[in-house]
Amino acid sequence: MALETSAVQVQLRRGFQFEQAGTTARALDVYREALALTTTAEDEAEARLRIARVLRSLSEWDAAITEAREATRLAEGIGADDLAAEAMNVEVGVHQVRGDFEAADSLSDRALERSRSPRVRGITLQNRGRGAAERRDFATADQCFTQSVEAFREAGYELGMAVALTNLSAVARDKGDPSRGLEYAQEATSLCRRLNALDVLLVAVQNEASALVALGRLDEAERLLAEALGHFTSARNPVRQAECLEIMGQMSEQRPDLETAARCYARALGIAQQAGDNPLMERIAKRLEAIENPRSAQSLGAP
Repeated sequence: MALETSAVQVQLRRGFQFEQAGTTARALDVYREALALTTTAEDEAEARLRIARVLRSLSEWDAAITEAREATRLAEGIGADDLAAEAMNVEVGVHQVRGDFEAADSLSDRALERSRSPRVRGITLQNRGRGAAERRDFATADQCFTQSVEAFREAGYELGMAVALTNLSAVARDKGDPSRGLEYAQEATSLCRRLNALDVLLVAVQNEASALVALGRLDEAERLLAEALGHFTSARNPVRQAECLEIMGQMSEQRPDLETAARCYARALGIAQQAGDNPLMERIAKRLEAIENPRSAQSLGAP
């Protein structure tokens, strides 16, 4: 049994390497190979949690929830509170993308109660902060992100710190401080390059590009967006693809090239609809409407 457990852990480590590289299809295969090797509830819960996480990045929402809930059930059955909380966090992310913030908040409350280690507490607080930021409740978002950073520092969890910096970049930009957003994004990219965390790196690069667009530094932003969009297309991450195209639309509006902007928004909207990301769909639809019907234009926040 010790040999089998070791084999599971080897596969989980391999899968995580693929996941961080953005090679999601390969990561999913390896995690499923790990699942087939499991002989304990703990290993099965861990494998299903990771499968759920990859399925979420692929926008396979229902399948992600099914796997996350099974991982939660298994973890709760053996009293593995941190593992249960981490699995709950995967489901929280799906509810947020679907715009069901009430369900997300309720589940994150449960996850926070279950969290035992500072690492998992930090992950939970990041999700709560991200949900608050999506609703533009920046006071709550700032509080959650600050607490999560403290938890990650306590845990010595550098990848979590990179995610936190990336989220802080987005919040600063949305609050109307793109210069601060750029600083956070650049700090995140530097940390991600050191950790060789490619997938988080490209999210930070995307945020860096968005801040540059807000600052009017369009040529710099365009180069970064091309890099990010290429990665997320290869990784089959439709939500991030749509977000990159949305930023490209904003960049085109500034030039101004409204025809290109409309094409970017239309393509982004189609991808967001296929992915089922309701908040993103609503935001992009408003941007497209503002171009097609200028008189109905409203002030819109950054992506």
